[in-house]
Amino acid sequence: MTQYESFVFPNIPPEINEHLNQTNNRLVIVGVIGKSSFPDGNKMAGLRVLNTYPSLLKNECQEGRITFYLNKSEPILFLHFETTYDNYCMEKLLGDVVKRDDLNQFMSFNSFIRAQFARVLLFATQICHIIILVETSTVFDVSYLSLFKSLKTVREKHVLRFLPKFVKNSPAGSFLGKDARLCSPRFLFFFEKCPQEFENNDEALSKLEFEVEDNIYKMLRNEFIITNNSSMSLFSIPGNKRFVFFNNDKTIREDPLLKFAEMLSNSMEKSSIKGDSGDELDDLRPYKGFGKPLRYYKNSADDTSIPTKKRNFFDLLKEHVQEALQSGFDDSMSKFKGKSHFRIPKVKAWYETFKLLHKIFIENPDNPNFEANDPDYKAYLENFHKIMDIDEEFFAKCCETGLKKAVSFYNNPVMTHYGTAFHKTLVDEAVKLYMKFARGPQTSINEKKLREKCDQIWKNGKQQCEFLSLRGNACVKPKHGLTDPTEHNSGAFFVSTCNCGRTQGRREDPYTIRQANYDFYQILANNCTSCNKLEKIHFPVFEPSINDYRAAEVDTNFPKLFLAGTECFEEGTSDNSLPLTASQGSHTNLSLESMDNLNKINCDSSDDSLNELVVKVGDSLGENERGILRQPSTTEYLPGMVHTESPKGLLPQFPSWSLVCVGPSSVYSHNTGLLEHFQSGFLSGANFLLPWDVHVRLEHSASWAAAYPKARGSKKGQVFTLKIFVGCEYECPRGHRFIMSSPDKVLRGGAGIIRDSGSKIVYNDMPLYFPCPCRTNQMMVAQLMRVHIVTPKAPVNVILDPKVRVGNRSYIFTMGLPNPPKLSQSAYWVLRLPYIYQGDDGPILPPTEVTSMTASMFGCLLAGMYGVSETETES
Repeated sequence: MTQYESFVFPNIPPEINEHLNQTNNRLVIVGVIGKSSFPDGNKMAGLRVLNTYPSLLKNECQEGRITFYLNKSEPILFLHFETTYDNYCMEKLLGDVVKRDDLNQFMSFNSFIRAQFARVLLFATQICHIIILVETSTVFDVSYLSLFKSLKTVREKHVLRFLPKFVKNSPAGSFLGKDARLCSPRFLFFFEKCPQEFENNDEALSKLEFEVEDNIYKMLRNEFIITNNSSMSLFSIPGNKRFVFFNNDKTIREDPLLKFAEMLSNSMEKSSIKGDSGDELDDLRPYKGFGKPLRYYKNSADDTSIPTKKRNFFDLLKEHVQEALQSGFDDSMSKFKGKSHFRIPKVKAWYETFKLLHKIFIENPDNPNFEANDPDYKAYLENFHKIMDIDEEFFAKCCETGLKKAVSFYNNPVMTHYGTAFHKTLVDEAVKLYMKFARGPQTSINEKKLREKCDQIWKNGKQQCEFLSLRGNACVKPKHGLTDPTEHNSGAFFVSTCNCGRTQGRREDPYTIRQANYDFYQILANNCTSCNKLEKIHFPVFEPSINDYRAAEVDTNFPKLFLAGTECFEEGTSDNSLPLTASQGSHTNLSLESMDNLNKINCDSSDDSLNELVVKVGDSLGENERGILRQPSTTEYLPGMVHTESPKGLLPQFPSWSLVCVGPSSVYSHNTGLLEHFQSGFLSGANFLLPWDVHVRLEHSASWAAAYPKARGSKKGQVFTLKIFVGCEYECPRGHRFIMSSPDKVLRGGAGIIRDSGSKIVYNDMPLYFPCPCRTNQMMVAQLMRVHIVTPKAPVNVILDPKVRVGNRSYIFTMGLPNPPKLSQSAYWVLRLPYIYQGDDGPILPPTEVTSMTASMFGCLLAGMYGVSETETES
């Protein structure tokens, strides 16, 4: 075979260029495209037109390169296309993507590979008469079917709209015609390998080729890639000629090094050795066959079946070339026969057309800065990738279906509104549903769209208000504007007891401190049979003198600076009473004159005298110095509750405390405890007050000693024992009430008399919160809500000065009275503490979980709230 000259477009050698310009011959253009599995990427080896062994080619595979092969004595011009379907070209591109760390989705890379190959194949169908599709395996790759079908769609929808306009006024328009191509190119399928069982059997191999032709033809017809009218098809298939060829010649890719080694071995072998099987030199060989040509190692059975005449694909190609030169291709069926377009132009005119179409189909799409002026051509550039990438389109449809189902799942009309936590849970469930359908590179993009869509639906009518109540519960109403906080509703209800403790009722979750500490108890008092009839202590509240009164602006740092040079809060207590502190023991020796006398205890005194309370009868209160009381403000009120660092002269709008007398001391029996009709909601065994015996020594007892039985005599006066009943009551949100016998123990009473002493709760800090002993699945936190005091019959007054510390805050909450209240004798008094505490920095939310070990961390009622003073009598 004569040699073929080759060059790479557009670098055409001058001598070939001169030959193409001078010759008037017409050449059949044969394109070679497909797959290769070698580094050179050359698919011409099967045609045997290469001047050297393919393995000796120095060129590496390069995507987009077109090589021309021309033999001046042959009417054929081969165009060899190197595309992304060549394995080493694909490997190189993949390596570049991996280096850039840009391989987020394999489908995106596969889409790029497919689109690049399709663009070159479409270009080949425009400028070739025959296209050889090379396949490296032994079976037809059915993925070509979808690619062919997409290219057919591209040609019909876009190419036939813009290309005839482009070539109409050019020299190419004279021979391209209205189809804007040379002809409907004829496809030939070349398989570089054949099944092993057919390698040495030409007859069986020929039969296999016929069967594959039938299968390929049926698949192409079923997908409407080829039709009765070949001009409307992407390409054509010959009706009466073979178009499938299986190569069984292994020498097309033989290694020249092995061939030369065998030739050298053959030339060195003696003729006598070849013919003598029992050669005496065989005994001298290290092993049998050593130093003999490679053919001695081959299977003898294979040698006998080697065909005498090698099959050649070029012979098959020549048949189609001759038909093209003689009559052209007319592969249409029935009534379309004879109407097919076929032209073989001169080489020079064809080459000019080649360069024009190469720019239209290859160069312009690869140029990111190119802007098309023709709308049809612009539509082709914009939609080519969408039409070709059917996998991406399929996965996009899957994502779209999943997105619709996920949005429909989220936008459930049954759920009118809900909070952030449930919204996030619902979005996660919608994403899980979406991921069951979603595939491909659009998965993450559509997932982001789904989340944004869900957020939009939620915020446009399904968002819950979620404004937190003073107990940390979110408002369950739909999101509404910032209006009166009392309009919020968390849907939570609790059971609380009225001020006197007789009536219990349901309360809504409070959103303001007024709702929590005042309004509810006023409403419950109207339903209680005794609250409004009882004697009560009135707490000072703000009384405005103008209409435009406002809340005072409180600086949290100002009270500390203001109090730095003044007396401590504890030093401002009443001159008529002294608190009992934990350091004094169960019996206390106190003077009512001043706190300084507390430390002036005679060390020589007996133990009894150290445990006695000294009351001087007849002391005049007017003799003590009294500070000038500052008048409270009538234009500004205290926004929170009164505490030790509150500015002087500011009062709250409403009282958060309550102190009422529920009856005489006789209403309480220590044998039966607090009965249900009198104090409802107490747990069994935890409804007893604790007795607290206080020893009082009177220096001047003449005025009232006869009215009260004395306990024993003393050198310094008469000593009397006062029995006071006290109890710290806790209440949980379910309305369960119980008394505690110590800071870490709930009272467990029985049928007998309770023998626990009240000194444990008098001289110790009592926790503000404690776990409720009620039997529920969820641990309920009980809060210190009331202090019960049953005063003795002696002519003394029990004084209350409660102080509450919440958490680790520096300030301490007080009742806000100028002087601690004096409780009347022989009476049952109930002090109700605030339901919610509010400082200068806002409301303080109660804890959600408390244990007996951590109860003291959240707040406490400080010890020393009780005192005793003489009952004042009219002179």
